[in-house]
Amino acid sequence: MTEPTPQKVVDLVIGLDENFNFMNYADPAKPTRLTMDLSERSLMVFTLSDQLIKAGWTFQRRPIEIQRDYGVNFSSYAWMEHHYEGKPAPFTRFKIIYECARMGIYSYSLMMTDSHGQKIDLDPDVENGMGHG
Repeated sequence: MTEPTPQKVVDLVIGLDENFNFMNYADPAKPTRLTMDLSERSLMVFTLSDQLIKAGWTFQRRPIEIQRDYGVNFSSYAWMEHHYEGKPAPFTRFKIIYECARMGIYSYSLMMTDSHGQKIDLDPDVENGMGHG
């Protein structure tokens, strides 16, 4: 039987670089491309960067969709409490569990809203194991 919460935690802090590319700012000094390590069961925590929160961004009410997963590899999302400059920042952090149950390439969409209420969707592909097929 697997443990309820995975031991491995993958932090993804969504931010924009100077060229308006979405990057992972989990290490603010060394932003990286938005990739996920899908080599083992893990808890994935998605957080908007301080830069985006300050600009008025939030995740949409349904923050993530995983295409063609059918509930096999990824759990439902759950909102997490998050603060910015000492104040609650709702809809800026959520978690999802990756079960590592099936190989493949997964497309996921992160759904965000900017300060003008415009919906922003980000659709990267992630690969687990065997890949294209």
